[in-house]
Amino acid sequence: MMIDDDDIPLFDMPDFDDTLQRLSNLLRAHRLCRQRSCRRNESCQGGFGPPCYLQQRHLFADAVRCELDDYRAYWGRQRRQARLRSS
Repeated sequence: MMIDDDDIPLFDMPDFDDTLQRLSNLLRAHRLCRQRSCRRNESCQGGFGPPCYLQQRHLFADAVRCELDDYRAYWGRQRRQARLRSS
């Protein structure tokens, strides 16, 4: 069975740079980014790449491969704190 072109709306897919920017924020890569604005704003500010991914791909791979439990714990604490502040 063939997949119709209409079944895969490519215009709805996220932009590659946007996806990497969101992944950078999730993995907190801004802490190691060469851009001061990323470190100052505590989030990826984007750009071509973003630069932290282009220059340090191994950090992303290691984060996904070895550090997911740490990131889950960190974001779990963040969610709990947000719930407490909103109640």
